[in-house]
Amino acid sequence: MGLPIFKQLSLQIPNTISQSVYPSPSNNYFQQMTSLSLSKRFLLILGMILVSFNFRPAISSVPPLLELIKTDLNLSYFVASLLTAIPTLSMGIFALLAVPFSRFFGREKAILYAVFLIGIATFSRLWGSNLFFLLGTTIVLGMGIAIAQTLLPSFVKAHFPNRAVSITGIYATSLTLGAVVAAGFSVPLFSFFGDWTFSLAFWSIFAIIALVVWFPLTLQKRSETPTQVSISSVFSKATWSHPWVWAISLFLALVTLLFYSVLSWISPLYISLGWSANDAGLLLTVFLLTQLIGAASISVLADLNTDRRPWIFFSLVLSAIGLFAITMFPLLEPFLWVSLLGIGLGGIFPLSMTLPIDYSSDEKTAEKLTSIVLFFGYSLAAIGPSAIGLIRDIFGDYYLAFLSLFFINLIALIFTFKFKPGISISLSD
Repeated sequence: MGLPIFKQLSLQIPNTISQSVYPSPSNNYFQQMTSLSLSKRFLLILGMILVSFNFRPAISSVPPLLELIKTDLNLSYFVASLLTAIPTLSMGIFALLAVPFSRFFGREKAILYAVFLIGIATFSRLWGSNLFFLLGTTIVLGMGIAIAQTLLPSFVKAHFPNRAVSITGIYATSLTLGAVVAAGFSVPLFSFFGDWTFSLAFWSIFAIIALVVWFPLTLQKRSETPTQVSISSVFSKATWSHPWVWAISLFLALVTLLFYSVLSWISPLYISLGWSANDAGLLLTVFLLTQLIGAASISVLADLNTDRRPWIFFSLVLSAIGLFAITMFPLLEPFLWVSLLGIGLGGIFPLSMTLPIDYSSDEKTAEKLTSIVLFFGYSLAAIGPSAIGLIRDIFGDYYLAFLSLFFINLIALIFTFKFKPGISISLSD
C-alpha cells in the first residue's frame, strides 16, 4: 500500500464510544487523524507489520523439515506433530497472561518483551537435536506469540478504530508473509547449513529487527499507572459465561484448527504420495502465498460493508472446495485446490480476528475479549495437528484425517450466519 493509506487511518482513541460498533468517520475524526505526523503513523504500522511477521516463521519452518526431524530423532507421527501442536496450545494457554502483562508493563512494553521471548526461543533451537529441549523452546515460542498476538487487536482498536478490518488485514498479510518466507526457505537453508537446527534457528533474526523498530513505541508516556492484577481479577464469571465470548471462541477454534492442520500435514501428505521434499515444500509455499492474496484482498473488501458475513461465507466456501478436492482427488490439479484453500483460509483469518474488535465497546474490552477468544480458540485448535498425526498412525494414510477437516469446515460455515453487525460487548474490570 502506498502512503495515502496513512491519511485515511485514525490514530486516536475517540473520547466517547459510539453506540454503533461500526462508527462512521466524523469531521473530528479526520482532524484528530491529521494532527499526527506522517512518521508517527508510519512507525505504528511498520512496528505492527514487523511484530506480526514473527508469529509464524518458527511454526511454518517445521513442516517442510518434519520428515527429516522425525527420522533424525526417531519420532512417531504423533510425537512429530507436537512440534506444531504445542505452539498452538501454548498460544491458547498463555493468551490469558496478555491482559495482566499489559496492565502491569503497558501494552507496548508487553509486546516488546513477548517478541524478545520469540527471538530467544527461536535462536535456542540451535540445540534442538535434544527432543525435550526442542519441545521446551516450542512452549516458550507459543508464550511469546500468545502475548503479542493477543495485544495487537487492542493496539488496532486504540489507533485505528474506524479501519479495523483493513488494518487487521495488513497485520494478517504480514503474519502470513512470515509463514510463507519461512516455509519456502526452510529446505534451502537446510541445504546451505547442512543442519536442520540451523534452519530453524535462523528466523530469530526477524525478532531482532522487530525489537529495534518497536522499541521507540515503548518510550511514550503511559496514560495510566502500572497495576498488578491476576487472571481471576481481570476475567469475571460474567465474562467467562458471556454467550458471544463462546460463539467467537468456537468459531476461531474451528478456522484455526483448519489452518494449523493443513499447515502441518499438507507437505507430509504429498510426500507420502511420492512427491519430493522440495516439491511438497513448493506446494506448502503456494498454500501460504495464496493466503497472502486472501488476507490482503478479502480484508479490504470486507471493510467496505459493516456486515462481514458474506465475506466470511465466501472464504469458507473456497476452503471447503479446496479441502474436498484434496481429499478425494489429491493428485488432480493439486496446486489449484491448494490455492483455493489458501485464499479461503487467508481471508477468514483477518475476519475472525476482527470479530473481537467489532464487538468490543472499547480497547480494554477488545484486549480481554481477544485474550479469552484466543485462549479457547487456540487451545481447542491445538488438537488438530495431533489428531491428524494420530489418525495417520492408526489408519496408515491421510484420507480420513482430511475428510474430517472438510466436515469441520462445514460446521464453521454454519456459524457464519450468527455474526450479524450491531452487537456491542462491554467487559469491565
